Parts: sequence; structure tokens; C-alpha cells
Amino acid sequence: MTAVHKIVWLLFRSWMRDKSSLFFGFALPIMFLLVFGTIFGGPAPPNYSLYIRNLDTDPQGNPEPLAAAFIQALNSSQVFDLKLLNPDDPAPRSTGFAAIRILTIPKGFSASLLNNTIANRIDITVDTINRLLQMAGENLPEATRANITQGLSQMNTFKQLFKTEKKPLTLEGSPDDRLLQPIEAIINTVADRFELALLNSTSTIEINTVQTNIRQLRAVDYYLPGYVAAFIMTNGLIGVSSFTAEMRRKGVMKLIAATPLSRASWIVSLVLMQTIVSLILTAVMIAVGWMVFRIAAVPDLFSLLIILLGTLAFTGLGSFIGGVVKSAEAVTALGNTLSFPMMFLSGAFWPLELMPPFMQQIARFTPLYYFHVALRESLIAGSVSTALIPAAVVAILAMAGIILAAYTTKWRDF
Repeated sequence: MTAVHKIVWLLFRSWMRDKSSLFFGFALPIMFLLVFGTIFGGPAPPNYSLYIRNLDTDPQGNPEPLAAAFIQALNSSQVFDLKLLNPDDPAPRSTGFAAIRILTIPKGFSASLLNNTIANRIDITVDTINRLLQMAGENLPEATRANITQGLSQMNTFKQLFKTEKKPLTLEGSPDDRLLQPIEAIINTVADRFELALLNSTSTIEINTVQTNIRQLRAVDYYLPGYVAAFIMTNGLIGVSSFTAEMRRKGVMKLIAATPLSRASWIVSLVLMQTIVSLILTAVMIAVGWMVFRIAAVPDLFSLLIILLGTLAFTGLGSFIGGVVKSAEAVTALGNTLSFPMMFLSGAFWPLELMPPFMQQIARFTPLYYFHVALRESLIAGSVSTALIPAAVVAILAMAGIILAAYTTKWRDF
């Protein structure tokens, strides 16, 4: 074991002296966590960009009162980031992925809204009196009933004086905007409450929000184990395979092959070194997450076991690549070809729900998917039961990786 300890120490020192290893192994995942955690992990509610083009103005160009009040109601919802457009302004052009949504308030909106509100009030009043007449039945004197009926007829006649032509709002948006329909629903909700206020009425349905004990993952809670798993993978697939190829190119492997060191001791040394790096990466990421985002994640024995299994799996695969492919350039190319698509397709960098269905199916065939899911369930959610199946898959991959590494590590090839 003394030889293994010395090899692990030498490998670790060599790894720590490599600036590219430090950058891709520590700096890059921390940068990812800080950037994406800050962008998507804030406590603020969603704020959707919405342009308003108000055509309902008086001759002086000032907005009509009800149109201005409706714009204020939209702004008070704290859901929209409103941007006002002049009537003659062209539609803004998108400069990136931000969707352009324009809500146009038509000319005559205030007058139409006022007329329809008065007509609705009359209808409500007439309907209420008719219901009272039905409830009174024969107990109501005929003369009184006749007077009430005549009054209802006059109210219906009075209603005809108001033009009830509706002036619908127009919501413009791209067919590729997946949020267009939810935003339309939010605008409809604001409009319904606005009309109830004009009718001097309130909704009879109330919602009582109750806080449950079910924990909702924040964005940073999702990203931390995803980035830890992803960069443990890259350290194994790219780091170990490239390191092995570089050692072969410099002739170091020939020197090691001439020593009494066995293949098993060499593989154990690689695994131990990568395990140390993985644990340091996990500790650093958790420390940064706690200091910046107050992530309360304390690894238990099961989480550490998952980290060990993931390290075994990808270190074994990296050693396998380094043992099969002889050219250093080809090793690097193959490692990148396997690692980077897996990082983006596995769901480690963003939830699978944001991906098309066929890509969600592809994700479930990637080793990294089971690794980051098992780590998230155990480290963040604290649920061993839901982490068992993905952890078992990672364990199978670890066994396969070590077997492949042992099979392809042959001193005579160096």
C-alpha cells in the first residue's frame, strides 16, 4: 500500500500543478454555479416583458381614464415589465431570445368598457329582481308585481341606449413563444378583476394558500449536484484519459511498467486520486453554495457513496479510453465527444422538463443522468428511497468501468 500512497500523492501533485486541470476541475464549475444560480435562483417572482400600445386617447393624445386605469392594473399585478409604445411606433425587433409581446388597447376601449359595464349592471339588477319575484310567488300583490314588471321593462329599454359593441384587446406574439398563452391567461385574469371592480363587485370564490412541508427545489439546489456530477464526469473521462495518453507520450508509463507496480495498484491509485479531487470539488461547491445562496447541503454516507460510485464509473471509462486509443489527440477528441453532449443532454445543466420529449428520452440513456439524479435526491432532497434506483445504475456503471479499465490496462502496450 506504500507504493499506492506514493503514486496517489504524485498523481495528485501533478494534477494540482496543471493549470488547465484546476480551471476545468474547480474554477469552471464554480463559475457555472454562480452565474446560473444568480440568474435563475433569485427569489423574485417572474417578470414578463410586455409592450403596451394604447390607441385609446383623447384629441390631445392623453390616455382615456379607463385605459390608463387598466394599464395601471396590469402594472400592479407585479408580473409584467411594462414598456409603453407610442401609437405610431413600429414593433420592436428582438435582439436575442427575449420574446416581443405587444398588447394593443384599441380606440374606443374606455367608452366600450363603460357602456358594457352599465349594461351589465342593468342585467344584474333585472336578473336579481326577477329572482326576488319568483321567490315571493303569490304572496306579492298583483298591483305591486305589475309595477315591478313595468319598471323592469323600462330598465331594459334604457339599456338599449348604450352601445355594447366590444373593443377587444389585441395580444401579438411569436408562434415560437411558449409563454404567450400563459401570459394571455394572466391578462384575462387581470381584466376580469378590473371588470369586477367597475361593477363594484367582488369575487365570491376565495383561495386560501397553505404552506406545506414539501420542499421546493430552487434553481441553485438543482444546479449544485448537477455541476458536481458533470465535472466529476469530465475529470474522469477527459482528465484521466488525457493524463494517461500524456504519460504514455512522455514515456513515463514505460518507466512505471518497468517497476513492480501492478495494474491493480495503478488503477486503485487513479481511483483514489480522482476520489480525492471529487470530494474536494464537492466540498468547495457546497461551501460556495452556502456562502452565496445559503444552500443547506451536508453530505451523508449515502451521498459520499454515490460520489465514490460516480468517480469509479467515469475514472474507469477514462482509463479505458486511455488504454484503447493510442494517440493523445484522438483521446482528447473522444473524451470531449462523449463528455460535452452528455453534459447538455443529461439534464445536469437544466431540468428535463424544459427539453423536448424525445430529448428527455435520450437523457435517460446517458450515465450522467443517473449520477446527477442520485446525487440530487440524496444530497439536496435527503431522500434515500428515490435515490436507490439511479444509485444502483451508477453502481453497475462503476463495476463496468473498473472491469474495462483493468482489461485494457496492459503494461506491454506501453
